[in-house]
Amino acid sequence: MTSPSGADRPRTRFFERFTEPFADRARERIEHAEDKVRDAIQAEIDAVSASVRARAVRIRPSAIAFGVAALLTVFGLALIVTAAVLGLTEVLAPWLSALLVGVVLVGLAAGAAAWGRHHLPSGPPVSIMHAPQPLHPAEEQVHPWAD
Repeated sequence: MTSPSGADRPRTRFFERFTEPFADRARERIEHAEDKVRDAIQAEIDAVSASVRARAVRIRPSAIAFGVAALLTVFGLALIVTAAVLGLTEVLAPWLSALLVGVVLVGLAAGAAAWGRHHLPSGPPVSIMHAPQPLHPAEEQVHPWAD
């Protein structure tokens, strides 16, 4: 049997009529604060991107000039090496002059690498083997009864 009070219909709580306006007001204020934070973050992102774009526009001609200079330098060095090989062919066999210039260039490269290694900052060596391994989230959990 059903009770005459109407167990089928939902009960209205006594305090709901008091708390509902506060909940609505709090929800509106939270949404307003979220909008303010979102707008502030978007304004910062826009300002940074505008600054980066402006700096990139100012730097672009210099970057292009440095790129062209690097490319021309590589071509110039290749021509100097070719001229050294051709110059040595007057004294030595062509294959021997190319071999000699190649060995000198590899020696210069090795010297530059050794100089660079010598001038590295001192500190603990970086090793991939000793890097901490990330733990799976299930492995971090401790049983609630464990001490």
